[in-house]
Amino acid sequence: MMAEGPDPVVADLEQEVTCGICHDRYQEPKLLPCCHYYCKQCILTLSSRYRPNQPFPCPDCREPTLLPDNNPDRLTTAFFINRMKALHSRMEKAHGKLETTCEMCSGGKATAFCRQCVNFICEDCVRPHQRMKVFATHIVSTLEQLKQGGVKELTFENPPPPKCEDHEELKKIFCFDCNKLICRDCIVIEHAGHNYEFVKKAAPATRKKLTEHLSPLKNLLPDLSTAVNQVKGTKQKIQAQKELTERQVNAKFQELHDILDQCKVRVLRKSSVLADSKMEKLTVQEKGLDLSLGTAQSLIDFVERTLENASDEELITMQSQVVSRIDAEVVKRGKEAANLDPVEKDDFEVEGFVSEDLKKLCENNVFVYEGKVDPTKFTVEGNGARTAEISTLNNFSILVECNTQFKHHTIQVALKSLVEESSQQLQAVPVRDGVYSVEYTPRVRGRHHLLISVDNQPIPGSPFSVFVKIPPTKLDKPVRVIRGINNPRYMAFNSSEELIVTDRDSDVLVLDKKGERIRSISKSKHGFSNISGVAVDKEDNIYVCDNGESCVYKFNKREDLLKRFGTRGIGPKELNWPRGIAVAGDQVFVCDQNNHRVQVLTTERLVKQIGSKGTGNGHFNGPEDIAVDNEQMVYVTDYSNHRVQVLTMGGRFIRSIGKKGSGQGDLSRPHGVCVTSFVYVADFDNNRVSVFTKDGQFVTSFGNGHITSHLYGVAVDNDGFVYVCSDGSVIIF
Repeated sequence: MMAEGPDPVVADLEQEVTCGICHDRYQEPKLLPCCHYYCKQCILTLSSRYRPNQPFPCPDCREPTLLPDNNPDRLTTAFFINRMKALHSRMEKAHGKLETTCEMCSGGKATAFCRQCVNFICEDCVRPHQRMKVFATHIVSTLEQLKQGGVKELTFENPPPPKCEDHEELKKIFCFDCNKLICRDCIVIEHAGHNYEFVKKAAPATRKKLTEHLSPLKNLLPDLSTAVNQVKGTKQKIQAQKELTERQVNAKFQELHDILDQCKVRVLRKSSVLADSKMEKLTVQEKGLDLSLGTAQSLIDFVERTLENASDEELITMQSQVVSRIDAEVVKRGKEAANLDPVEKDDFEVEGFVSEDLKKLCENNVFVYEGKVDPTKFTVEGNGARTAEISTLNNFSILVECNTQFKHHTIQVALKSLVEESSQQLQAVPVRDGVYSVEYTPRVRGRHHLLISVDNQPIPGSPFSVFVKIPPTKLDKPVRVIRGINNPRYMAFNSSEELIVTDRDSDVLVLDKKGERIRSISKSKHGFSNISGVAVDKEDNIYVCDNGESCVYKFNKREDLLKRFGTRGIGPKELNWPRGIAVAGDQVFVCDQNNHRVQVLTTERLVKQIGSKGTGNGHFNGPEDIAVDNEQMVYVTDYSNHRVQVLTMGGRFIRSIGKKGSGQGDLSRPHGVCVTSFVYVADFDNNRVSVFTKDGQFVTSFGNGHITSHLYGVAVDNDGFVYVCSDGSVIIF
């Protein structure tokens, strides 16, 4: 027999008539603009948590909602919810959850429901429905039939139109201009000339319009459903990966635990052997010293007893013998005086039992090195160094020589990138007995760890540092883009290799190399109005140029303000639109753009002024950015003269780099400049980075076709990656 139960829709009715805020039956439900509905009082309470005229988020979809005049009565009433409440109440009565009495007579127990009367009725009222002509068209269902038929048995016709509050007429007309129901009298009095129509006539078109508008939304459902399933699938895969990782980590740490246990046994064994050896030697020494002590004490006791008890004649008679014995014992013990110290010291160290050794053991998951293999030679590119700079254009070679009696060994070499998640096992080739060579052309630039082990044991010093670089001529496509910065202008790296970026109309941002924000120096706190240049000194103090305020800020590495210097003007220590900035020792170099000069300052005084407006050597027309290299040479982008000028620290002109144009080696309004072993220039109008030697020879340019907006600052990190500020992003090559 099939199990009895209500219509499946009934299960949703309880949730449908329950407010999502107060979790009770709806009271005066109101419809928000996003088409979610809540009790009127709940909406008022929710909006009161926010300031007047401030939108509040819908609890369901988080869509901002502004309550008109702070009055929920101005919102549309969700009439259909009241009908569903009535339907839900009838369902509860049909299923016996509420007391059911007749709604037509004096209150007998209800046994049926009339769909036309929309009432529960008792047995006495059922009979008239069955006999009288006036009820001939009425459909009466028993409570049992209601349970079986569910919602369909309890539905009823739509309610009649509401009455007009002003004219007591039914509101059968809808005014499209006023977006409200009206009666006939309202047309004459208040809505003359408006666009209106009878509800019954307008309803079909309205239903059709809503259906047509609903179609595109329904078309989105498959994609959204697929996306949800993909997200769920991804979550399941991540969870599975997490569980797998946990098992692997537990297994790996158990392996380390076993290794440490083995190490402990070996160290304890060494300790025991060393201690026993020392104890054995000391025991032999102790026995010899005990014998010597007993002999000396016995002779002393004999002589003292003789002196006390012997007669003068006896004492004189044995004098010669006793003196000779005493002198002989003194001489003998004098010879042994050098051997009185313990032959072994009371402190000893066991090789391998050092905290740093154990720490390295855990970090690298290797066996304790016991001297089985002694690699006396380890070279990179034949230079004998244990750190190296390697170019991807050349082979990377390693030579390992094992200074042992064995001819054959197991050599394992791995190169692990610290920039990308990649690692590659390298093949070791025997050269001769105990000597092995590895050759490899790196594919990944940046920092690497080189791990070398011989016979499953790491050689001392492994892992070694290896740096793989590429020349600027190999820079082409961007490797990464950092987005989400409104107007990035200039950049600098601190000693922790954190990227510091000025966002023109916002904050000074401190990012990691992946572009994630670590912290920031707030515009609202310090009143920045148009920030540009940024520099970092050896103590990681941060210097920021503010064009709008014509000043320079100095912050410590905790972003506390230490000093603000410079004011707007044309005089000494006055600035007019400061742009680029560089720090060399205690001197601060500032591009004073609108004064067409470079000012050299400390936080206390003006050191010197370099240049003035003009086109000649040592003159500037809107200097934009500045850099100081490790040879104490100063590089300035001369914006409107379309060149980079190279000066000494004292301001003496050395050379000019670039000229106006769009060809290779030409510049057009250069902005940023950065100097390593090459000179990198952000070419503003040409949308590219041009690279020169320090002597001014053009090397290459890159970014063409990959950069679609103007360039500003440029910086190069310790891994050789070039960072370029563009509109709305930082592009990394």
